[in-house]
This record gives sequence, C-alpha cells and structure tokens, in this order.
Amino acid sequence: MDEDAEKLYALARKYILGEGESQSYEKGIPYLQKAADLEHSKAQYNLGILLHQGLGVTQSQEEAFYYFKLALAGGHARSAYMIGCYFAFGYLSLSSYEIAVQFFQQAADSGVADAQYDLGVCLLDGKGINKSEELAVKYFKLASDLGHGDAQYNLGICYYYGIGLPVSEKKALYFLELAAKQGLTKATDAISVITKLAYQGPHAML
Repeated sequence: MDEDAEKLYALARKYILGEGESQSYEKGIPYLQKAADLEHSKAQYNLGILLHQGLGVTQSQEEAFYYFKLALAGGHARSAYMIGCYFAFGYLSLSSYEIAVQFFQQAADSGVADAQYDLGVCLLDGKGINKSEELAVKYFKLASDLGHGDAQYNLGICYYYGIGLPVSEKKALYFLELAAKQGLTKATDAISVITKLAYQGPHAML
C-alpha cells in the first residue's frame, strides 16, 4: 500500500472522526480526496459514503457510485454491498434485484454482515434469486454471529414459526433477546407477545 496514501487517510480520519483533533469535514475531506486519488480503497469507499449522504460535501449519488466502484476494484468488500444497495433500492434509477443479489453475495462471502442480512432477506422473499428459507436462515445466522441486530430478530422469528429450521421457542427468545439488547423495539415487542401467549396457554390464539 502507498505509504503516502495511508498517511493522508490517517489524517482524514483524525479530522472527519475527531480522533485527537476537533471534528472537521472541511479539514478532513481534502486529505480523503488525495488518498482516494492515490487509489486508497478505504478512502475511496469513505468518500463515497460522504457523497452518498451529503456529509461535508454536496450530495451526489453519481459520484458516490463512482467511488464505490473504484473501491471495489481495489478489493474493498463493503463497497460491493453499497453497489448492491444501489440496485436493490433504486438509486440512480438502477433497479435490479438480480444484479443486487450478485453484489450482496460477493460482500457476504467476504464477511460483511449487512450484506449477509440483505442476502438472507432476498432469499426469504425470492427477490432476484430463487426462494430458499434454509439458505436465508444460513445467512441470518452468519450476520447474527457478527452482531447484526435485524438478523438476530429475523432468526428469532424464523425459530418461532419454523421458517427454514425446526420450531424452537427457546431459541426464538434467545435471538430476540440479543436483538432487544441492541435497542430493536420490534424484538422487545415480539418477546412480550410470545411470553404473553405462553402464559395464557394453548387457547390464547383462539
């Protein structure tokens, strides 16, 4: 890796994240841009994020997408996930779950939890890929192991209803509690409902 690019990226982080310096996009972004120009893939990805969100720069999804592609060419796995999001959620009028799934798969195979979760959702719903509850659960488990709250919630629901795996109220509550600890209100609500139904007995849903 280019040492100059790494130094520039480190300076960018100091200002943009306020690591030992006062937080300042104005001071940090020029360093980030220079590092990106030197083909630093993390700098390219993070510049893409700032452009996508309009943080410290004029928002531009076109430019963001450009830098995500550069970062991916440099081996930055999470950039594949962001490109997938552009196709899945229709940014820049790009709309193709089939293409999105390909990028989600690439990022998921590299251990990106968000990609594993979204790939699981696509598999569960049959969007852009053949529906498979078993494979969906596999990717929810992978993302859950990395601490992904929504994946933990989905895994809990899958265990409760027997979607892609055997029914287990005990395991359902375990994963829902993990999600609840991360602040997911829907997980807390689900725990309350399950606990209430269990307390009321087998006729509770009649």
